[in-house]
Amino acid sequence: MDFRKQTLEEFVSVLKSSDPVPGGGSAAAFSGALGAALLSMVGEITMGKKKPEDKSPIEEALAVTKPLVDKFIDLITEDAEAFDAVMAAFKMPKETEGEKVERSRAIEAATIVAADVPLLTARTALEAVRAAKSLAEFGSKSAISDVACGVLMLESAFTGALYNVKINIPGISDEEVVERLEREVAELSDEMAAGAEATRKKAEERLS
Repeated sequence: MDFRKQTLEEFVSVLKSSDPVPGGGSAAAFSGALGAALLSMVGEITMGKKKPEDKSPIEEALAVTKPLVDKFIDLITEDAEAFDAVMAAFKMPKETEGEKVERSRAIEAATIVAADVPLLTARTALEAVRAAKSLAEFGSKSAISDVACGVLMLESAFTGALYNVKINIPGISDEEVVERLEREVAELSDEMAAGAEATRKKAEERLS
């Protein structure tokens, strides 16, 4: 299902139902889209007010955040599709030894994708937070609260995405893949914590 074609009300209606798709990973990507959109809004507002010589940091931030809105929206669907693939793999026949081997391989491959997709959501959230620093520092003061809200949405997207990485790791037998996932989760978490905190502090300074 392509969630781009749904209204907000339709998406939330499906999300609250007993259907496991979309789930937390898609919701995390949606939160990321909201965060990146808020940052883009601040950039657009600022571009309309700043003098030409003051626009460079804002232009650079917008060049990052605007495309990320669409990327997050794509990830809403990609996460749901990844989960569907895992469920489809579990439903494969397992009567013969050959079928059991093929099923196990399919489950493993699908589970790795189901971990990699939310990991991409987390990376995307971090990319947006990196751009938020310039907006907190140089963005229009009247919209600084929106920078803070945007970063909060991106932190939510990041954390929710990593939960969806972690829940899939126990289902992966490939030790190299597990090591890669765990290493990147740790590295991304450290950078997100520092970047989000620094941006929030700058925003709060300008709000006072």
